[in-house]
Amino acid sequence: MPSCQKSTPPSPPRWTPTMAQAALAVVSWQLQEAVETLEGIHRDLPPPPDLADRQEGRLPYDVTTDVLATIECVLEDDLRPAVAALQRSSEVTDAELEQEYQERKRHEV
Repeated sequence: MPSCQKSTPPSPPRWTPTMAQAALAVVSWQLQEAVETLEGIHRDLPPPPDLADRQEGRLPYDVTTDVLATIECVLEDDLRPAVAALQRSSEVTDAELEQEYQERKRHEV
């Protein structure tokens, strides 16, 4: 019976800064697509007639109020800041980072 040699799969290539920046650009684009989808849902979902009363605690939330509030919070607190941060990091250069560092050091004095 012939012996089978076990082969180990090749290890994935190491990330380079350029590859990582390209990946961040893709992820930021994907998240921006999610932002646009959520904005569309928020825009097109008819609010309940008593939305203000529900938001101000005079009435309990219903599903529509909860969905609208959740979308607002996720967009403002999480997704839009994440998109901005990822886009920035996908485009930043060493020279820009050095300049930011030097400006911070000048303001510390």
